[in-house]
This record gives sequence, C-alpha cells and structure tokens, in this order.
Amino acid sequence: MLAPALTVALAVVCLTLLGVLALYTSQPGEMATLPANEEALRRYAEQGYFPLMAAANAAERRALATLAGLQTFGGLFAMLMSFVYGCRRGYANPRPRGWSNAFWASTVVGLALATWIFPEVSAQKLDYLLTSLAANGRSAQLSPVVVLLERGGAVAMLVAFFLLLGHDLGYRLREALEDFGLVEAHEAARRAPSSKPDPSAHSRRRDSAGGPETETNFGAREASSPPPSAPSSAEVKARLILGVGSNASKREIERAYRAQMKRAHPDHGGSVERASALNAARDVLLGR
Repeated sequence: MLAPALTVALAVVCLTLLGVLALYTSQPGEMATLPANEEALRRYAEQGYFPLMAAANAAERRALATLAGLQTFGGLFAMLMSFVYGCRRGYANPRPRGWSNAFWASTVVGLALATWIFPEVSAQKLDYLLTSLAANGRSAQLSPVVVLLERGGAVAMLVAFFLLLGHDLGYRLREALEDFGLVEAHEAARRAPSSKPDPSAHSRRRDSAGGPETETNFGAREASSPPPSAPSSAEVKARLILGVGSNASKREIERAYRAQMKRAHPDHGGSVERASALNAARDVLLGR
C-alpha cells in the first residue's frame, strides 16, 4: 500500500501547485501579503473559521478565499475517501498486514484519546497551527503562497497516513471476523494449491540409479524411493482437505479449519465423515 499512499500524496501536492500557479498567473494581486497577524488568526480559529479563508474574506480577496476553501474541504474529502479505500483494500487483502502492532496500537489509541486529551481540538485550530507558521510574529505579514504550500504538504501527508491506517484497520477487522467465525476465511484458501495433484501425471518415474519402476496401490508407477525432502502423504492430504498452502501458519490452519467446520459439522447440515476428516487434517498439520 506504500505505492498508492505515495501516489495520492503526490497528486495532492501537484493539485496544490497547480492551484497556486493558476491563481498567481491569472490574478497576482490575490497572492499579495495579507493583513493578518498571529493574534488575528487565532481569533478566527476560536470563532470556528479556517484562518486563511477568513483572512482572505476580510481582505475581500474572493478568489483566494475560494482556492483556500477548495483546498480545505477537498483535503478533508480526500482524507475520508483515502481512509475508506484503505479499509476496503485491507479488508479484501488475502496477504498478512505489513504494519507492526506498535503502529496500529499507537495510532488507534492516539486518535481515540485525542479528543479526551485535547477536548477543544478542532480542524480550524489545527489549521491555525499551520497558518501561524507562515505568519511573521505579530506583524501584519501573511504570505498566501507559503500558507497554501504548507497546507498542501500537510494534507498530502494526512491523506497518505489515513490510507495506510485504513488498510491496517480493514485487514484487522477481517482477521477478527474470521477468528470469530462470522465470515469465511479466504486468506488461507488463496494460498492453497490451484488444483489437486493428479496421480496419473506421475504414473511413470525412474529412480536416480535407473532402476525398475514400481507399482503403487493406485495402479500408477513411481520411483522406488521418493525424494528425501518430499512431505509425507498424510501432510499433503491434510493440506488439501483444509485448503491451505505449504507455508500456512498455525493461525491460518486454525482459521481454515473453523471456516470449513461451520459447514461440515453434523449440527449444521454436514456429515460425521467430513467433520472427522477435518479434525484429523488439523491434528496432522498442528502436530497433535
């Protein structure tokens, strides 16, 4: 997900640069220094206004206020959509997550406690923190170009962050639902072999010494001795029954077992033979 995150961040930066360049070339007077100091910006934020938009409206620069509004609300919309897209990708992702538990725990706990630690925090006040960086102390000097570029960079980082956060949360949601048996496990199934091995495909094999072929119980011919690294037939059969690959973890094996047992259990319309086969396959793979 790093590639989509970097792509969407780069798109936000490019749109910001295009907007600034378009307004600067078409109406350069709109980009002149605004008469707003840090105290005025704080007052705008406390009143519930976004500082740059309020300062532009106070100076009767409608084009600048429009561009600032598009950047503000477009950025909020981009954050929301990137989070939703990340959740969707993470929920449908059959591969393990790429983010550590520390990233997930610190981020989610931080977001959950942010409103409790900072009860008066708001988007307007966060915007004030960015805008005040471009203000020259208490003097009435505020460069719209610098503010717009700073806000664009911040929005780009937040959009990428929410995309990654949504992906991690979506994957963990799917993981939790699979553990509780509410949805069918698909991670292990996608790692399973594409098809069952065909005994007739290897009906004739010769050993390394060129010895005679031996007859199997199935009427097929195979080498007199299998390769030393080949898995046992019981393990291969167990993986085929559960539908897991050779590199499946214990958790994936348990998840695949629970998902199939929901349908195979006699109380749910299954059969005793199928349930017994699933139990035996799980025991073989987990070494019980």
